[in-house]
Amino acid sequence: MTCEEGKDNFNRTELCTVVPAIAIVYEGVKPVGTAVYTITHKMTLKTKSLKWSESIEVSPAVVSGEATGIRLGLSVICGGKCSAINKFPQQRTLGGRSISGKVNYIDRVAKNQQDQTTAHYLLTFSKPGPYTIDASSYESVSFRCDDTFWSRISDRRTQRAGCVFPGYYPTMESMKSLPWIAKNIRDVQARGGHYGKLNAGPPLHREADPVKAGQNRQAVCGGQRPPAQGLSCDEYPFASTREGGTSLPANSRGIAWVPDHEQDRQGGRIGTFHKKQRVLDGDAFWVEV
Repeated sequence: MTCEEGKDNFNRTELCTVVPAIAIVYEGVKPVGTAVYTITHKMTLKTKSLKWSESIEVSPAVVSGEATGIRLGLSVICGGKCSAINKFPQQRTLGGRSISGKVNYIDRVAKNQQDQTTAHYLLTFSKPGPYTIDASSYESVSFRCDDTFWSRISDRRTQRAGCVFPGYYPTMESMKSLPWIAKNIRDVQARGGHYGKLNAGPPLHREADPVKAGQNRQAVCGGQRPPAQGLSCDEYPFASTREGGTSLPANSRGIAWVPDHEQDRQGGRIGTFHKKQRVLDGDAFWVEV
């Protein structure tokens, strides 16, 4: 994961943020010194666990004036059901050496529930003498933990609870090896609103309600007879999306007759993608073929 100053670089489970920072030392109301530095955060979530960690590194500081001897404190909290265990060293001096530490997290999301929140960071400073230094705060990219992958009667998990960064839209690539279905997707993505095509149109969004997904499929494939034995009606966008059925204009959707064995595999691959990437109801994603 690439780290860039002033940017949040992240995918579904990894985040690297470099925060530019400055501590200004005041004597009364007069600024008398500065310490300029950066703080690098690297957080790695786990898609099958509610426990994860973050490394934090404060860079060596460029110090001027009366900013020598500043001691740094860092507190971390997260909202919702999340708890942060802060192991970052406290009251170390800003200056010629970097300061590194770790924060451990745990979320206690309940069965069939989700918990979306952020980590909140508060920097505090101290320096002997008649000086004051304002505290500063910021927060992380939003992360989400859930325990929503259960059987229809909720008697067994189909995927362990875990966490992702929902602001990153994952890409489904498992349709590539289903040639007839892949061709239908390419044909539909090439026209109209280019739905689901990365860098071309808007993403698709999961529809988790099986009743609505069934209605979507019935709306475009219902009542049609295959032109030959062994063929099945394939629709794009998928019935299990908010864009499925007749939700979109005719030029942005389409059906094709594909071999039964491809249709049989498609549903399982979509479900596997949802679980692996923790794509919940309404979550956005791309389809690449």
